[in-house]
Amino acid sequence: MNQSSYNQHQSHANNQIDSHDQEIHGQSNQSKQQQQSHPEMQKQSQPSQDQHLHNDQSHHQHSNHGHMDGHHEIHHASNDHHENHYNPLKMPCDWEIARKHALSRRTAQEKKKDPLKTLQIETCPCCGFEVDREDIPYCSDPMALSFLGSGFTLFYNYLRYCIIILFIQLLVKQLHNLYTNFNGSYCSHIKREKMEGHIIEEPYCPDSIFLRLSLANKLDNREALEMMQVLNFISIFIIMFVLIYFRKSQRQIDTTIDEEQLTPADYTICVKNIPTGLSVDYKYELKNLFENYSILDSTKQIIVRKVVLVYDIEEIIELEKKLDQLLQSKKDAIKQSNFNFHHESVKKIDEEIEHLEHQIHKIEEEYETHNTNFSGIAFISFDDESMKQLVLQDNPHTQWERMRSHINRGKLKSLTNNDLQWHGQKLFLEQAPEPNDVDWEFIHITTSEKIFKRVRAWVYYILFESAAFFIIYLISHRLALLGDEAHEEELKGKLDQDTKRKINIMSFSISMTIVLFNKFGVAKIVHYIVDDEKISNKTKFQISFVYKYALALFLNAAIISFLVDIVILKNVKGAGGFIQNESQIFVLNAIFPPFIWCVDPWSLCKNIWRKYIMSKGDKALLTQQEANKLMEEPDYLSAKRYSDVMKTMWFTFMYGTAIPLGTLFSAFGILIYYFVDYYNILRRRTVKESISIQLSTEMIEMLEYIIAWCAFGEMIMTYTFFKEVSKIDILLIVLAILYQQLPMEDISEYLFPVENNEEIKPYAEGSASFDTDYDRENPVTKHQALAEWNKRQQSADNPHPKNQKILAQQDEFGFAGDSHFGRR
Repeated sequence: MNQSSYNQHQSHANNQIDSHDQEIHGQSNQSKQQQQSHPEMQKQSQPSQDQHLHNDQSHHQHSNHGHMDGHHEIHHASNDHHENHYNPLKMPCDWEIARKHALSRRTAQEKKKDPLKTLQIETCPCCGFEVDREDIPYCSDPMALSFLGSGFTLFYNYLRYCIIILFIQLLVKQLHNLYTNFNGSYCSHIKREKMEGHIIEEPYCPDSIFLRLSLANKLDNREALEMMQVLNFISIFIIMFVLIYFRKSQRQIDTTIDEEQLTPADYTICVKNIPTGLSVDYKYELKNLFENYSILDSTKQIIVRKVVLVYDIEEIIELEKKLDQLLQSKKDAIKQSNFNFHHESVKKIDEEIEHLEHQIHKIEEEYETHNTNFSGIAFISFDDESMKQLVLQDNPHTQWERMRSHINRGKLKSLTNNDLQWHGQKLFLEQAPEPNDVDWEFIHITTSEKIFKRVRAWVYYILFESAAFFIIYLISHRLALLGDEAHEEELKGKLDQDTKRKINIMSFSISMTIVLFNKFGVAKIVHYIVDDEKISNKTKFQISFVYKYALALFLNAAIISFLVDIVILKNVKGAGGFIQNESQIFVLNAIFPPFIWCVDPWSLCKNIWRKYIMSKGDKALLTQQEANKLMEEPDYLSAKRYSDVMKTMWFTFMYGTAIPLGTLFSAFGILIYYFVDYYNILRRRTVKESISIQLSTEMIEMLEYIIAWCAFGEMIMTYTFFKEVSKIDILLIVLAILYQQLPMEDISEYLFPVENNEEIKPYAEGSASFDTDYDRENPVTKHQALAEWNKRQQSADNPHPKNQKILAQQDEFGFAGDSHFGRR
């Protein structure tokens, strides 16, 4: 049954009594009032063979380096540096260790090994990755990336479906539009205008291929317009169905990878709202609580295999900042002593660094031993996944309960006998993120501070986007007026060719500046804003980033042009008008991102800088950790990739009716982007993220806005060109609003159920193939856990546990025609 009152009171250690077990076996259905009448119940603190199982073996695959640009990384060593002990602050650095670190962080599979011959495996001492790896072929299926988790395979499947959706729109609707637009004659009609007493004749539209292939060229063809609206309605219905099936496809991929690859999150829950400040052994108490009181069915057994506590590490971070200052002072002292690493001034700073490292080490030990700065959050791993699911199922909670608990400082009134609680605080259980998806620097942040940070971040975002929007609006407006003035001068015959050329160059330069600002400036500023939100895990961070960044790109690229060219200047089909400007954006958007991503200036700059620094030898003055970072390839940032694609999809569906050629550009642009991005992640990037299906699900929710943008764009363009709103346009708007309100994920699951045939394996077996674990990611515990892991890896008495699985799984997951590589 569920224990409804789990109150602790610290008394003498030798007088503890297991009152909870007496309650459960003697009075299994006591009311909450009866239990509250004994608020100081105690449990025995008997040693348990499971109590210290938090040091179980697993392989460290990903290290926690923060968000996209990385947070302040805890990088101290232990208080004593033996000759063979890895020291991240070693100076001068060992470039061979840095090279091995770079090899271990490649986006590549660990090489298959014969377990009968391989007793020792070389791993990177700083992160635990295996050094010996083999490249994934460029022609492989993205399922080959499943060893990184499902997130990256889901991203490439996302790109595939975006391409499919664009080609559906192209085949069903836009090819017909391109044909009727090209055969139209409206733009070639001559109009007469009186200017300064003269009659001037000119065509309705400038001579441009973009205008000839746009909606403007068939304004006199009502039949083609009606056909276009019908085809648009049909294409939207097809895309709706594809989006529903797309959800199923993503779930299927995630399930398949989850079945093939066991991770710590498969066994683990995250527990929040644990009372803090108690003089108890939290690991033991939580283990006892969940094994005895966490489920309703007392006939089922729950076994806890590991408890990892989360700490407030602000104190350690502040000491790390002081450590960085000392390291900079050491570099300055080495320079002043003509690179004498044994100078008295250098040795004095070394002593200060050693003392500070020792202080940090002691603080970590204090945190672990005495639960100092425990944040009230813990990760609890069970013996198998069915136990985890049963515990989550029997202990649900609502957001309303969490809000009430926050207002009442963790307490909740009217708790029932089925509520899992401790000291009157209901424990909130949720599925744990992967260990390297947790942001250990921010996970301890209180709810009040998070609310304040989120509100402030949105204020900053709105202010920044308003300023950027206004500046780009002024530039676009001035550029449009300049184009109108030049056109009038040309009609009067007063515009010479040099002046016209200068205006065109200035126009293109301004447009390119806006594109570059959107690509680089907006991304950097939005990243800083989202980083200030102090989000507890990286998937949620990326979701917040994509929402803000994609919205900013869309506003700057699509809405400004709409306001300037259509609403204010009413220049839709003229020179420098809406059609011409947006067509140019379509071309730039299709060519520029894949081109930049292919050239990859980030890698080029880092390679040049790396060669320059390495040429300096010992005079480079880098710590070992800095050298390791330098040798890595640039980090892969999923959120920016999603944002680029999202902006393209929204933009295309909003203006595709007026500019059908844009759909063609976007489809091939994303197609090229797909192959370039896949090459980069395999050969020119370091992956430090662990992306869950939650990000993909949120991106599908955002992608479904294309239905609304398509309906809105169809109505706006019809009204702009024909000064009318048809019934079919209104129907599309209603349909789009209805579609956004429906629970599409539930509908998709009902229409296309996905079975999970994963074999349930005990924790001892599953953990043998873990790529990472919570104690190896937790900044307080990772150094000792990682040192122990590396020691076991190099021991002949402890063959690598993964080797026992590799050959047995080769037939199932190997190279034989399935594009999969080794164990995922």
